Amino acid sequence: MVQDASVLASILARRLKQAGLFITTAESCTGGMVASALTDIQGASKWFRQGWITYSNKTKNQQLGVPEELFGDDDAAGAVSSEVAEAMAIGAAKESNSEVAIGVTGIAGPTGATETKEVGLVWVGIYIEGDVITKCAEFGHGDRHSNKEAFTTFALRVAIEAWNELREEEEEEELAVEDEVIKEPTIPQALKQLSNGEEKDEEWRKDVAWSEGDEEPIPEEPVIPESDITWDNEK
Repeated sequence: MVQDASVLASILARRLKQAGLFITTAESCTGGMVASALTDIQGASKWFRQGWITYSNKTKNQQLGVPEELFGDDDAAGAVSSEVAEAMAIGAAKESNSEVAIGVTGIAGPTGATETKEVGLVWVGIYIEGDVITKCAEFGHGDRHSNKEAFTTFALRVAIEAWNELREEEEEEELAVEDEVIKEPTIPQALKQLSNGEEKDEEWRKDVAWSEGDEEPIPEEPVIPESDITWDNEK
């Protein structure tokens, strides 16, 4: 697994652990590489629930509940689409009782391209506590394995971006409540200082080691350089 994927998986794992949430995966073109990147982290059972490799349209329908009509005639969305990626993520979350899910569908090549969808196209759906974001990228005509690695890294990157977007409002509300508590005149000054959001955040960033046994620490979040790929947003 490429280094970027392992770093992104570590970042996502730390957030899941801190939030007490569970994640599951539903993969087609990546063949389980997203789940592998996540479960390479020691202690993954504390936040990773399970994964599916639903390679055929039939298994996507039977195991994840992706509607059959999405795979229908020429007017249908098709297996590699925003609609299917979203349905895969929703189905995986529902079937596994997880708060977070990743759905991945794409064309790894060298065959499988259509008139409108080329090799290297991937759609990713991210489900987080009832909300879904889908994004796509085109990686050109790399070989099958390099495309699968690129799809995996992209899926993890989208999961982190979706986390930032979907949980930002919730975190802001929590900070607002904290601020109101801090303003209360009945709270001693020392307690106010301990409750300061900025200080707590700084302390949290330093506390990156697992608390259970001899589990390996998860690294600080690095600054991840922008990739050269074209990102298309949906929803």
